[in-house]
Amino acid sequence: MNEDQITEWLCQRLKTQARLNVLGGVATLLGGLAILAATWGLTYLVSLVAIGPWLGYRHWIHSAIGLFFVPALFWGNARTSREYLSEYSVSVGTVSDTVVSFYLPGVGMASNVNPLAPDTIHSGAKMITDVLYTGPRVVVAGFRALRKARRIRQMDVASCGAVVTALWAAKRRLSFQEIVDATGLTDPGPIFSQIRDIEGVLFLQREPAGLALSQELRQELTQTA
Repeated sequence: MNEDQITEWLCQRLKTQARLNVLGGVATLLGGLAILAATWGLTYLVSLVAIGPWLGYRHWIHSAIGLFFVPALFWGNARTSREYLSEYSVSVGTVSDTVVSFYLPGVGMASNVNPLAPDTIHSGAKMITDVLYTGPRVVVAGFRALRKARRIRQMDVASCGAVVTALWAAKRRLSFQEIVDATGLTDPGPIFSQIRDIEGVLFLQREPAGLALSQELRQELTQTA
């Protein structure tokens, strides 16, 4: 394939990728908004039951608490590591430190975990928090997909096509300097940044740092040729 053919192929591929990101972003946003609405409703009910006897059962009070709580989830999600929320520790109420689950006739499944231990309570709070952060995470993912679609539409397809052509012709990894020499890019920085959104172009950090095409992308180009 020559550069014109690869650039045309890339143009069509990016158009499809942009459309998929728009559709996925909109669907994800709608799903996130539905989750946030359910979170607000749950907050309203909990507020009504828990503090209604003290604050009264006025609709606007508990609605306002829910409207304050939902934005607070976005703030908390932005400041909390998902790895931290996925790390759990519990205390057991037996001599052994091993967590054991067993069946009690007439009761059902049980375990030797001490539910009143501080670390067990803390782990339970982290699990609940992780679930509450679902809405903000889904909404943020939707906006990311829409931003990616916008980046793809603003991409310099001709320059990116030249880079892909150089990688295709070389049939090996190329350092960033080799790519600049092969394509004649005068301002390669923005182009290399845009290429991150092309699926199948690999950024290699091992010296000399550069780019390569994945095996899947090479096969796709071969089938298109």
